[in-house]
Amino acid sequence: MGGWIAALGSGQQSSYYGDAYDLVLSQEVVTPAGHVKTLIYPGTATGPKVNDILKGSEGAFGVLVAVTLKIFRYRPENRQKFAFIFPGWEAAVDASREISQGEFGMPAMYRISDPEETAVALKLYGVEGTWIDRLIYLRGFKPGRRCLCIGHTEGERGFSRNVKRCIKRVCRKYGAMYLTGYPVNQWEQGRFADPYMREDLNDFGITIETLETAVTWANLHKVHQGVRAYIKNRPQTVCMTHCSHFYPQGTNLYFIFIGKFKDLADFKQSHRGILDQVAAHGGSLSHHHGVGKMIGPWMEAHLGKAQMDVIRALKKHFDPHNIMNPGGTLGLD
Repeated sequence: MGGWIAALGSGQQSSYYGDAYDLVLSQEVVTPAGHVKTLIYPGTATGPKVNDILKGSEGAFGVLVAVTLKIFRYRPENRQKFAFIFPGWEAAVDASREISQGEFGMPAMYRISDPEETAVALKLYGVEGTWIDRLIYLRGFKPGRRCLCIGHTEGERGFSRNVKRCIKRVCRKYGAMYLTGYPVNQWEQGRFADPYMREDLNDFGITIETLETAVTWANLHKVHQGVRAYIKNRPQTVCMTHCSHFYPQGTNLYFIFIGKFKDLADFKQSHRGILDQVAAHGGSLSHHHGVGKMIGPWMEAHLGKAQMDVIRALKKHFDPHNIMNPGGTLGLD
């Protein structure tokens, strides 16, 4: 749990349950300045919450030794799976925005893939070459434009069914075709196996890496297009993108890029360039993987000096001798 909370991680079902920030009710943290145990109340007006300050501190303030989390009823029998194919990225984004702002409840897992990721996903999920793929094509959903959406709802039986019903209504409004829950079943299996491809491809000199950012609905396309243009400028490089965590105000863009790099310096230069593009086009430096030492150098320009001064003051208070995770985490030193 510690790493998840320290980096403000989000699970695949955060659109309904929330991410680490939403789920942590209280913490016990041992810091060089003393032992901190935050209080458990459903709501208080006793000033800024130290509990919130400690979330996402990436080990720079102290060691998390205990945590109290929200819990939910486990009712897998009420899960309602669905998948759609959209005619294009714009339609998929517009439908997702309407779902996120619809106030009829959120799906637990929900994600949309851009055209390049959709092409790969239809292969991985066993759809390509099947009668479903043929039907999709005949219905006018062309490769290079079509976008896949998968998800499922959870909760009380009637609630779960109603959320799915509302999602189907919105998706059809934006020209999507319903694909049943089959692609979801394939994704649920593949999501655990797919990451192991990274090690296998490394043997052939091919590198897979990811970067993710949070965006508002207003700047989503600007960030998506800007980052993709930079990555695709490199010859023979794959750039897959999906959104998988949704809010009324926006979503995340999760970039997966696959290519060959001459050496470590070449990779680092490319990596820095992607972060520069994210920042230049108005995306956040991170959505749910934390900052660490890799993204630390961009922090002050991203947050501004006034906010960084607050974080540095907290660091100095909790860790006056700079012994907790030193070396650049969060851009602190």
